[in-house]
Amino acid sequence: MKKFTSILESSPQIVYLDDNKGGSGFYTYKSEINNLNNDIIVYITNVYKDFGFKYQSGNIDIKVDDKVINTEYIDKMVNNYTVFKTFIRENGIKDKYTFYSLMRSKLYDVYHYNASFFNRQTLPVLINTTRKGNIGEIKCKQKFTEYANSKGLNIIIDIPTLEEDIRGIDGKFSHEGKEFTMQIKPFTKYEKLDNMYVQSDGSLSLGSINYLILYSISEYIIVKNSIKNLIKIDGNNFICPLDSILDKGNF
Repeated sequence: MKKFTSILESSPQIVYLDDNKGGSGFYTYKSEINNLNNDIIVYITNVYKDFGFKYQSGNIDIKVDDKVINTEYIDKMVNNYTVFKTFIRENGIKDKYTFYSLMRSKLYDVYHYNASFFNRQTLPVLINTTRKGNIGEIKCKQKFTEYANSKGLNIIIDIPTLEEDIRGIDGKFSHEGKEFTMQIKPFTKYEKLDNMYVQSDGSLSLGSINYLILYSISEYIIVKNSIKNLIKIDGNNFICPLDSILDKGNF
């Protein structure tokens, strides 16, 4: 039996799925997971396409009812082993046949934006996974921290809560007992006229955030959003008052 198990574990075409907590699990072929992933792609495309989602379209925020969901979150629904293992744990699954049957029958629960499992388990996993790998966002937070330090402010940027994230908040910090929020968005181009017009793809919204940080592969722009000088939105453009631009430079 040990020899058979060793053969399974060494096979590149076979993987082991468990509940991620040391509980019992099962072996399955990668081809079976690939077939499930194809079904997931079809499902999430049907659910999110009317909101502007296209599979593997990049880092774009879309408005899904009352939530702001980044398309990278939706992309990462596919082949997400952490979500698979959480589903296994919550449903007490012990074999692959039950896993595939139950997953296909509960695609709504796992991947639909209104479902309980999605909001309790799937979305937090997707957010955490995406944030860890979002180099542009990490760089922007570093630049904002450097800017704050240059002004004599020693701040620590915290990760937003799930509720804050789906409202479009990407970071927050406290200063003198008050909390400030920021949104970080990629941009495609900008033009400096009477204001700075910055084009960004996806659904644009600001709410009551205090700072907007825009970035491309090589550049960043830090803008303050104040009551006296509000950042406005026109289509796919942020309209930023010139005297609200705090810092601009290269990575």
